[in-house]
Amino acid sequence: MSRYRLITLMLALLLTGSVIRAPASADTPTWRLYLPLNARQAHLNEQEQLLISAFVPDGQLRNDIDEAIAIANVSANTAVLTGYQLSDGEASSRLPALTLRPGELLWCARQAAAFAQVWGTAPACEYEKDSDPAVPDAGGKAPRLNNRGDEIQLLTPDGQVLDTVVFADGKTETGEWRGASVPYYRPNSLFGSAGQVFYRLFDADSLHPWPDTNTAADWAQGNRDPRLGRRVAYAGWMWRRLAGPLNVHYTPPGSFSLAIAPDHSLAFVLQLFASAQHSIWIEAYELSQPVLVQILAEQARAGVDVRILLEGAPTGGLSDDVRWAASQITQAGGQVWFMVNDLDGAHNRYAFIHAKVALIDGQTLLVSTENFKTGALPVLPEDGKTRGHRGYLLAITDPALAARSRIILMADMRADANDIFPFTATHDRYGDPPPDFVPPTAAPIPGDYAIRYPATIHSDDVSQTSLFTAPESSLGQGPLLALIDHAGQGDLVLVQQLYEHPHWGPVDSTATADPNPRLDALVQAARRGARVRILLDSAYDRATDPRSNAATAAQLMAIASDEGLDLLVRRGNPT
Repeated sequence: MSRYRLITLMLALLLTGSVIRAPASADTPTWRLYLPLNARQAHLNEQEQLLISAFVPDGQLRNDIDEAIAIANVSANTAVLTGYQLSDGEASSRLPALTLRPGELLWCARQAAAFAQVWGTAPACEYEKDSDPAVPDAGGKAPRLNNRGDEIQLLTPDGQVLDTVVFADGKTETGEWRGASVPYYRPNSLFGSAGQVFYRLFDADSLHPWPDTNTAADWAQGNRDPRLGRRVAYAGWMWRRLAGPLNVHYTPPGSFSLAIAPDHSLAFVLQLFASAQHSIWIEAYELSQPVLVQILAEQARAGVDVRILLEGAPTGGLSDDVRWAASQITQAGGQVWFMVNDLDGAHNRYAFIHAKVALIDGQTLLVSTENFKTGALPVLPEDGKTRGHRGYLLAITDPALAARSRIILMADMRADANDIFPFTATHDRYGDPPPDFVPPTAAPIPGDYAIRYPATIHSDDVSQTSLFTAPESSLGQGPLLALIDHAGQGDLVLVQQLYEHPHWGPVDSTATADPNPRLDALVQAARRGARVRILLDSAYDRATDPRSNAATAAQLMAIASDEGLDLLVRRGNPT
């Protein structure tokens, strides 16, 4: 599971011929009304009524004071938690008089103030000390989870065990636990233990946990199915709220606008930003295109609410061009922040902010495959030839998509989060570029690529839109694999990717031990009779890497040859 923040928009177009459709999934909550107020609360001592739903053993703050445990109510009755206990086998805390309705989840933390500092919201209770008078206190002796491994149990007021989970080096003979413990998820150096949230797998639509088997397979880190498990959440992620995609169906059909990079990308984005009357909110890996910087600064000076969140540590470091862009926009009255992990108390929620997205006037959503830089948004020479990155930029105006995007952007840009740092002119890393810096110019980018798509492409034939995000809903029940899974005889699947590893997991692993679910889905589509065409990048590929695009192409072409599949993989550099 990626630790990148990505926001992806998919369109199912109602066109002549075969159509691949994603399954519908409503994003609106299902409301239940319980009357009278003293709704039935019996049978709480039955097994499986309350479950440990998530926990953070290794907190981000010093001495793990933000350690926390979440409880879910999986019964049909409202539960009152008075006297229920959370135990690590050595100490137990008795929960206060909290009410937990069916399907709800609540957090109890060691210290509420520390939890709020990391998560941006207060927990339902705290069990070590009274750090926030507004948060109810648990009684008894506070458990302290061992970062190397421990056991957690949920007990009834009279000491009966309701649920047990064992993680890492904890004692697997505890309670009714069966088999191996739930491991930390550490496939590579991007996934540390600090802030790692262990959570139960659940249905993305209902948010209801899977049936409890008292095994590691119940948990995201412990389930070995690459489509369901082998994943993790971190403090600050909305892994439940955004678990499912937002699917919007259009009757009559909707519309969208599309630009191709580098052909028409700059003019497309400039038009969108210049049209803003009230606000431009951007979340991006990098932003430094000087013409874009100019229009954003002009809009900020005109009173438009310009807010920008950028990655604080892109590959190769934060460039002086990006710092210059942030300076120009901030001086004009806009706000620019960086997501960081190198300042006191900072633990970035995502290994990288890799999104390239903008929300204009709270109504129009722009999703791009490319960064807002000259490489993808070049000024075009008069002879119609340039160079750059092949990419796609899609804009759609829809209230539901805008509302979901606003939720994401507001959460990621939360200024009081410990991983958000504002551009500060005097800061040596997140401030102005050096005095001898020469700002980038808006000069044309010459090259050998002849422009093929010089204008915006419009369509008024959209039947469905699906908005989903990494890391929350990019796999599992997300729409991408669902679309591929529906492809069969007579369907055409076209894939264009910067890279696609032949397998996941360690470099020396295999496709059998650590399969790539996307590639597996594409091969299965070809086996069902779909025509599958995959184009992978060659310009940045390292053919000697065992997980290179060259290795992927060789692996898939061997399968296609052996099985006679209509599957073709090529490497290229179109622009």
